[in-house]
Amino acid sequence: MDSFEPNKMESPMTFADYRQQHPQQPLSEQLRGYAETDWNRAVNHAFTDALGDDRLADEVYARYLVQDYAFIDTLVNLVARTLANAPAMPPKSVLAGFLAALTSDENTYFLRSFEALGLSEADYLNPALHPVSRAIIDTMKASEVSYERAIICLCVAEWSYLSWSQQQAKKPRGSRFYLQEWIDIHVLPEFEQFVAWLRGQVDSFTDRNDATLEELARLFRQMCVLEHQFFSASLDPAAVTEQEVPRVCKRICE
Repeated sequence: MDSFEPNKMESPMTFADYRQQHPQQPLSEQLRGYAETDWNRAVNHAFTDALGDDRLADEVYARYLVQDYAFIDTLVNLVARTLANAPAMPPKSVLAGFLAALTSDENTYFLRSFEALGLSEADYLNPALHPVSRAIIDTMKASEVSYERAIICLCVAEWSYLSWSQQQAKKPRGSRFYLQEWIDIHVLPEFEQFVAWLRGQVDSFTDRNDATLEELARLFRQMCVLEHQFFSASLDPAAVTEQEVPRVCKRICE
């Protein structure tokens, strides 16, 4: 299995050591606990707080949305490859449903929001990518090679969005549909069920060997770092430098 560059993400404790200290937890909870600092930064971010308070500037949200839309093709390809690599028909069916949602309802949301924000196709098609955005795309592409790695990527992305959206959904509803609906679609019962399914898939990897689990733990943490860096870069593109962004190793990217 190809490795991921830690980029200051090293923990003084191995994942195997962490598991020994928390033997009763399912694997998904162990992974989240092992990456707790970066997980918390991703789900309790100033960007999501401002979004939920309906005080996020349109300029900032437009910047975020354009960069996020750049992931759609890569995410669709990741889900499609994961579907192909799925070990049985039941997971293939679940992933097929998620793929359908990505290419229909969610894509429609983006297009409606771009129009409301006054963005043209020239603004949101083939934009210049921030280093964090490039790293997310590289990480997703590199994760297509195995079912386990792809599920870890999807689990961090969707579980973290469910977590912060659940917090923001408790607040009074805002007036701008593109902010409110972005929260709403990430707290739908169907989405919550999909995240629970992803966590169940992760939990099923518990019998993998130690080397594989260490690699998956590094990937889980890397995805958490990228999630909170993406929010920070959306607020201020200069807040995250290229040197601070974790990347997959060069032999994967090239």
